[in-house]
Amino acid sequence: MATQIAFGLYDVTAKADSSPTATDKQLFVNMSDLLLDELEAPKYATLEQDLFLLDGSFKLFPDAPVGLEWGLWSLSMSDASGAFANPPMLAVGFTENHSSLGLTLHFSPTTGDWASEVRVRWYDALDNLITTALFHPDRAVCFLEHKVDNYRRLEIDFLKTSKPYRYLKLAAIDYGLTRVFEGDELVNARVLEEVDILSAQISINTLEFQLHSNNANFSILNPKGVFSLLQQRQRLDVTQLVNGEPLYMGAYFLDEWENSTENDIKMKAVDWIGLLDRTTFYGGIYENVMASDLVSEILDETETPYELDASLADVEISGHIPICTHREALQQVAFAIGAVVDCSRSDVVNLYPAPERPSVRISYGRKFIGQKLKLKALVTGVDVTAHKYALGIEETELFKDELEPGEYEIVFLSPAHDLAITGGSILESNANYARIGVTVAGEVVLTGKEYINNQQVIRKRMANLPAGTAPNVLSIEEATLVSPALARDVAARVFDYYQLRHENEFEMLTDRESVSDMVVVDSMNRERLRGMIESLDIDLTGGFLSKTKVVGVRIETIAGYYTGELYAGDQIGVI
Repeated sequence: MATQIAFGLYDVTAKADSSPTATDKQLFVNMSDLLLDELEAPKYATLEQDLFLLDGSFKLFPDAPVGLEWGLWSLSMSDASGAFANPPMLAVGFTENHSSLGLTLHFSPTTGDWASEVRVRWYDALDNLITTALFHPDRAVCFLEHKVDNYRRLEIDFLKTSKPYRYLKLAAIDYGLTRVFEGDELVNARVLEEVDILSAQISINTLEFQLHSNNANFSILNPKGVFSLLQQRQRLDVTQLVNGEPLYMGAYFLDEWENSTENDIKMKAVDWIGLLDRTTFYGGIYENVMASDLVSEILDETETPYELDASLADVEISGHIPICTHREALQQVAFAIGAVVDCSRSDVVNLYPAPERPSVRISYGRKFIGQKLKLKALVTGVDVTAHKYALGIEETELFKDELEPGEYEIVFLSPAHDLAITGGSILESNANYARIGVTVAGEVVLTGKEYINNQQVIRKRMANLPAGTAPNVLSIEEATLVSPALARDVAARVFDYYQLRHENEFEMLTDRESVSDMVVVDSMNRERLRGMIESLDIDLTGGFLSKTKVVGVRIETIAGYYTGELYAGDQIGVI
């Protein structure tokens, strides 16, 4: 098994802050294309020398090229030696200072074109030249290594093209590089994938790994090294080779960095959910809002990519989200609509319904000796409190105090509407808070009308309670997006989940199964379970072994064969 960890050493804010301009450009070019994260250079036929191959791979140049994504195409063409008489120049300005190890330029891999000689100048906030460097790229995607701190503007001169009589074609520019760690550099690496099928909480997947590098660039103490440029949300992409095929293990973001020795570096990273746990969502009162709109409101605010299953998109949601983290807000939505939330093996947040049929069998032949099997307590019923918010009519004092001039944020104990203020002004507000401005010191009084939370309890009970069994009822009271319209489905879903009473923990040779997969497991004493994978603690560099937890129910062997849930297979465990 081979593991690769691609380390994106980028200034993660530079691209969005950039303003690229160029005078030597085609009329159809839109310079804002260079702000896109992904842009593949189009493979259009032109009259450039030796470019238009008649192999069917080129498209005819469009009659209306304006509005398409091009990146930067120069107006001038290089000469017989590939040189430009007047080199095209790209200027990039920023509103804030930025630092990077260099630049990654994306030219045209589809046609094998690039600029073979490039000069870059970096300037500070006072427009003083910091440094100049000359580069000779040898491929269509190239890294120009030159560490520069606190630059505010840069200029790139494209002096030559790799082939004669070509236009400059620049598809993208990144402020940094991607460094891939593999082989002997990776001392160890583990991924912990977890999921809550009910979304009673949203789990954070984690990556931990140790590097051994003789390169001083990776020392915390080196002021000119990589560490000086690391930022929040520094991205890591993990790939594992499984049976000769690459398996993408997901996107992670640097959380902790520690040098245990001069040459050994330990890193910890979290997935997108981990980032959502660090930002604040101000919530509000919602009335018949589509799930797709509310998920978009939560995740777009943090620029988090996601995919919401179409079957859940049109579920209508009503209720209240208090001020909380974006992770907690997403959990409230997912629990109400019955979505599993997971980032495993993905570079986006996925929301989808739990599977209903097994897709994988975990046989004895893949399991190591030493498994554990636990029977969880029987839940005989579920009580779900449904919430319906109505406008209150009684005015109440939400805040009163002597304040100096300035801006203040007032957080309400319970949601309110129809806000009014004396002694200041309301700058921004929703049902959970108000941001107020005070120009003259004095008493400030904020009033409003509180929402009335009308509650009702929806009950789900076991039809035939086993003789001698004491009732064990689970209560769910704080799910404030569970409206009366959704409460019955929520109660049934929670009750059904808690009937999965068998918890099987074991170590196995991992293949391509992932958390939330419904599986059939060869368990103890030739018994079999049907259930969900809830966690995989995977040793990437130690043979792709995983400590696995499956929660499910015992299935009858004969019935299992008839329903297609069991297959003939090896009964020998791994020793």
